[in-house]
Amino acid sequence: MNYQDYKYYFFIGVGGIGMSSLAKYLAIKNKNIAGYDREKTELTCNLEKIGVDILYDFDINNINKSFRDPTKTLVIYTPAISHDNILFKFFKDLHFTIIKRSDLLASIVNNNFSIAIAGTHGKTTITAILSHILSISNLKYTAFIGGILNENNSNLKCIGDEIFIVEADEYDRTFLKLKPNIICINNIDGDHFDIYDDYNDLKTSFIQFSKNLRDEGILISNDELDFESINYGFKDDSNFVIKNFRTKAGKSIFDIETNDIKYNNIHFNMLGKYNCINALAAIIISLKMNISFDLIKKSLKTFKGVKRRLSFELTKPKILIDDYAHHPKEIQSVFNCLDDVYPSLKKFVIFQPHLFTRTRDFIDEFAQILEKFDRVVLLDIYPAREKPIKGITSRLLLDKIKNENKSLANENELLDIINKDNSEIIITMGAGSIGKICQTLKKKLVLEN
Repeated sequence: MNYQDYKYYFFIGVGGIGMSSLAKYLAIKNKNIAGYDREKTELTCNLEKIGVDILYDFDINNINKSFRDPTKTLVIYTPAISHDNILFKFFKDLHFTIIKRSDLLASIVNNNFSIAIAGTHGKTTITAILSHILSISNLKYTAFIGGILNENNSNLKCIGDEIFIVEADEYDRTFLKLKPNIICINNIDGDHFDIYDDYNDLKTSFIQFSKNLRDEGILISNDELDFESINYGFKDDSNFVIKNFRTKAGKSIFDIETNDIKYNNIHFNMLGKYNCINALAAIIISLKMNISFDLIKKSLKTFKGVKRRLSFELTKPKILIDDYAHHPKEIQSVFNCLDDVYPSLKKFVIFQPHLFTRTRDFIDEFAQILEKFDRVVLLDIYPAREKPIKGITSRLLLDKIKNENKSLANENELLDIINKDNSEIIITMGAGSIGKICQTLKKKLVLEN
């Protein structure tokens, strides 16, 4: 399938983080774009500003007539969309070509030089850092990013088509459609057991993906993995090793050793050892692309981060941090980081579990890390694409948390709970609507103080 064979493109679920960047890319390329989403958001409003026609209801009559010819219109949908969706059934019954988001992404990037960032965690941060390095290096590239960059308030950076940077998503095995020149595998932790039979099945899929490298391609991976690759991390026998890690004035500073070369005093605008590993992955890719270390170092110093990735929303009267962490390992990384930087401050986490299956599969692991915080408040499970599973609730998770300072709450109760608590750090955490909830809390806290 060649996406350029079509004149019109209709996105079902256009407001998703992955869908909206593709829609925006095609709109920038002067393609005719329309779509549907269930609610108006900042992402959909930004698409409308550049001419994308978006429906917020299922009224078929509101679809522009130009998009009704099956020979000229390509329909793209996200896995979050059910095949029972009214619009999906409408296009299917009329024999439109309907493809997944991952098929369109592969069609765009597979005929060009591409870099794919894979792993259960860190994909968005690595992609964003690498994008910034390439931007500072004046390269003609496009990056599809699974989060919102602080520098341009967008999930797309489109400066040219010579190089593409993409996040290789393991969900639904979609990354197997990509044929990259450079692959980075940052980690493999158990997840998506609604798709994979077990951890070995998940890892096998990553191994298959690693074999998708084009001829003379480059594979890099975290030193916790066992790929035959250029590896990186904190282990002394790695090809690229982080040394002398320290924190100063809200920034990370570290050195890198590789062979007989040492790169000293790298300043990076994100906290946490895990974020320095993310940065190292981007550094290695950049070096392999013959970008000078001076430019790389300059880029890391000016990197502005990604929204909802250890985002400091307020520093007074309390520190308010928002983070996308929705897996036990990610929560552990955030906790370790904050405990290193603020060892004496009390930490209060407001966590919104994401997906019933993930909550079920990792309920003990969630409990074990969440109980390390000084206070825990749980919101209801955010269902996303899933239907409820009997017995799997936030109450079940709460009961497993061995911490007396724990409770369930709804959004409307949070401000009062925060004001009555003496914790110095509040962390909102999760992959659902918790990001919007954090912004509401932020506004209310500012007004009160």
